Amino acid sequence: MSIEVRQAPNGFAGEILGADPECEEDFEAVHQAFLDHGVITIRNLPLSPEAQLAFSRRFGPLMGRRPSTPDKVLMPGQPEIVILSNRKENGENVGITDAGRYWHSDLCFEEEPNLGTIVHAIEVPPEGGDTLFADLGQAYATLPDDLKSRIEGKRAAHTFRKHYLEVMAEGSPRPPLTEEQFAALKETYHPIARTHPDTGRKTLFINPGHTTHVEGMDEAESQGLLDALFEHCLQPQFIYRHKWWVGDTVIWDNRRVMHNAEPYDMGRYTRHMHRTCIHGDRPF
Repeated sequence: MSIEVRQAPNGFAGEILGADPECEEDFEAVHQAFLDHGVITIRNLPLSPEAQLAFSRRFGPLMGRRPSTPDKVLMPGQPEIVILSNRKENGENVGITDAGRYWHSDLCFEEEPNLGTIVHAIEVPPEGGDTLFADLGQAYATLPDDLKSRIEGKRAAHTFRKHYLEVMAEGSPRPPLTEEQFAALKETYHPIARTHPDTGRKTLFINPGHTTHVEGMDEAESQGLLDALFEHCLQPQFIYRHKWWVGDTVIWDNRRVMHNAEPYDMGRYTRHMHRTCIHGDRPF
C-alpha cells in the first residue's frame, strides 16, 4: 500500500495512511510528514514496546531517566518508556495518572530539550481524555509586529519545579520525586523565538506550564508579555484536538508545538499509554 498523508479534518496535524512504524523503508515519508505538520498520527496499529523503541530511535537518541520523572512510572527493563496510565497493580498506580493536564512542552526545561514525543495508545476512555496541540510556528508567523519586536533576542526561563509543586499541593496521585530528583531540577533559559533546526523556520518556544519569566524584565513586565503571547498562541485557529483511538501512535514536534491532555473520568474508565521522548539540541 502506498503511503498517503492527509491533513486532519479539525486542525493543522497530519494523518498517515499506509505507513508501518516497524518498516524502516516507510520512515522517510513519516519523518517528512512530522516536519510538515508538527503533529502526525498513525491510526489503529498495535505497537509492542520493542517496536515503539525501534521506531522512536529512528528520530534520534532517546531520553532515558530524567530528574522530573519518578522511576516508578518507567517500564521495567525499558526505562526509555514512560507509562501514562491510571491502571493499578497490587493497589499501586503503574504510571502517571494525571500527566500533562496543562499547556506545556515536554522537557523544555532541560539544557537540550526534547525534540519529539511519541505516544502509543493501549487503552483509551470512550469519552474525555483528548489531547490539544497548539501550533507555535504559525502563532509566531502571525504575531503582531509590536510583540515580535518585544521578544527579539529575548530569553525566557523554564523549570519543572513550578508545576510539580502546584500539582503535589493539589493532592496529585502521581509518585513523588525523591529529594535528589527534586534538587536536580534546573532553571534553564531558552530563546522565546527559536529557529527550528530542520526547517529553518522561526517558532515560539514558551508555554504556560514551565515558562516562568522573561530574562532581564521585572515581574510585572515579564508576566504581561508572557500573558500576551499565551493569549495569542491559544486562539482556536492554532489548536488541533486529537481524539484517541486504541492503537494510535501520535508523534509531535516539541520544537514547534505545545500540548494539553484533557481529564477524563478515572473512576469509570482506563487510559493506558506508552511514551518515548527523543533527545534534541540546545535551542537557538
